[in-house]
Amino acid sequence: MKINKEQIKSFIKQIPEKTWQGIKNIYELPHSGKYFFLSIVLIIFFLFLTFPYGSLILKRIYALEGEKTFKSINLPVFKFSIIGKTEIENPAIILNNGNEIFGRKISIANPNPISLLLSKKIKSNFSVNQLKYAWKESELLITFHQGNMELSLDKTYTPTSGSLQIEAIDITLRGITIPIPTQLGPMLLKFDQKNVEIKSVDCKITNGVLKFDKIESSKDIVAEISGTISLINKRLDLTIYIDTDIQELEVYKSSLTRYIKNDRLGIQIRGTLDNPESTLIE
Repeated sequence: MKINKEQIKSFIKQIPEKTWQGIKNIYELPHSGKYFFLSIVLIIFFLFLTFPYGSLILKRIYALEGEKTFKSINLPVFKFSIIGKTEIENPAIILNNGNEIFGRKISIANPNPISLLLSKKIKSNFSVNQLKYAWKESELLITFHQGNMELSLDKTYTPTSGSLQIEAIDITLRGITIPIPTQLGPMLLKFDQKNVEIKSVDCKITNGVLKFDKIESSKDIVAEISGTISLINKRLDLTIYIDTDIQELEVYKSSLTRYIKNDRLGIQIRGTLDNPESTLIE
C-alpha cells in the first residue's frame, strides 16, 4: 500500500483549524461556559481528594527517626481522610532515652493536609483510645475521650504555639514512684496502681512551652496541678497539691506535718521529663 504524503500533510494542517472550530461549536452551545467552568472545578476537586497526602505525611513522620528525640517510629495502620476521620491504629514509638509510647487508636477529624504539609499547622478535633507511656518499671495509660487542637509545628513537628483543649481524661498509673526529699531522708511515694479522672484540660503553647492552670483530678487521687512543660527541651516546672487522704501517704503523715496544709501536700517538680526533681512546698 502506497502512502500518500500529501494527504497526510493536508490532514495535519487541518488539525488546528478543526480543533478551533470544535471549540467554537462547543462554546456556542447553551450554558457552555458554565459547563466548562464546572468541569475545571470538578477536575481540581478530584485531584485534591485523590492526591496521596497520607503517603507524604508518613514520609515526613518516618524521616524523624534517628533525630534527637525518636529512635524508631512504627505506624502499622494509617488511614488518612480529608472528609472523614484520619485513624492511626497501634502506633509504637521508642524514644532515644529508651522510653516507649504505644497506642490503640487515635482519631483526628477532618485534618487539612495542605496546611499541615506546607505551613505545618493543624486544627482539628481528636480522640485517643489508650495511649501508654512506659519507662523502666513504670507506665501511664491515658485515654482522651474528646479534644480540640490548634497548633503550629516546627520542622520536627513539635508544637511551638497554639492551644489544646481536652474533655474527659482517664489515667491509670502503674508502678509510679515519686521521690520526695525530707529531713529524715528521701520519701518514696509509690503508686502501684491508681485510677485518675480529669474532667477538662485547657492549655496554651507559647515558644514551645505548654502552660496550664489548675487541672483537677478525682477518683483514686484527688489533686490540683498547674505549671509548664517545655516541649522542646523537656524541662518541667509543675506544682501539685495532693489530698492526703490516700493510703500511700498514711505512713508518712507524722513526718510531713509541717508540709501539710488544709489536708493537702504540696509538691514542686522541676528538672526534665527524663530526670524529674521533686521538693516539698512549705
